[in-house]
Formats: sequence, structure tokens, C-alpha cells
Amino acid sequence: MTTPSTTPATPSATPSSTTPAATPAAGPERIGELRLSIDALDRQIIALLARRTAVVRELTTYKNDEETVRSPGRVAQVIDKVRAIAEAEGMPPGIAESVYRTLIGELTDLQMELLAERRAAARTGPAGAPGGAA
Repeated sequence: MTTPSTTPATPSATPSSTTPAATPAAGPERIGELRLSIDALDRQIIALLARRTAVVRELTTYKNDEETVRSPGRVAQVIDKVRAIAEAEGMPPGIAESVYRTLIGELTDLQMELLAERRAAARTGPAGAPGGAA
């Protein structure tokens, strides 16, 4: 098993991935390099989370009730899946589970808000007219 300090997760994950192994950066320099790698990874992670959020927003347009939004069976599937992926990637599964439980909770709240907005719009109808039926 390799350590993160000797083998980056991806070739572009570490700016020093092209630096010869025989000339490692000094401690403070290496810390700076690794922090730059973390910053780049954070940008990628946030971009992916934004894409995931967009998919959830669209998915919510097909959901009509709280039970469908909360979907406890689906939550369990996702948690099991991310734990397995994390383990396969050499990441502690508990970290992945914790992150995803938070993510799922926040996105569930978002879906509930979107559902409530859609229901309110249906009650008021076009241009705020009561009744909703045209």
C-alpha cells in the first residue's frame, strides 16, 4: 500500500507529481504544495457537488410527496454504496458516510423547500391568483 505523500491519488492531484522523487521539497515547501493540491481538489469536489445538486433539483420535479423525497430505502442504498467506494479507494468508510449523511440531509431539506414552493404555486395559480386552475 502506498502512502499519500509518495503517490498522488491522480496525476494532476499534486503539483509536484513531476518533481523527481530524489529531490523532495523541504517540509514547509511540501506543506504548501500539498495545500495547493487540497485547494484544487476542493474546487473539483465543489463542482461535482454542484452538478449533483442540479440533478437533485431536476429529480425533485418528479416527486410529489414527502415520502418520495425522504426515500429512506434509497438513502440506505447510497450510504452502502459510498462506504464501499470509499473502502475500495482506501478512504475510511466512516468519513464518506458522515459526509454523505450531511449532504443527503441538506439536499433533502432543499427538496422539501422546492416541493413546498411548487405546492404553494399550484394553490395560488398564475400571477398569484387563488385557485390554481385556469
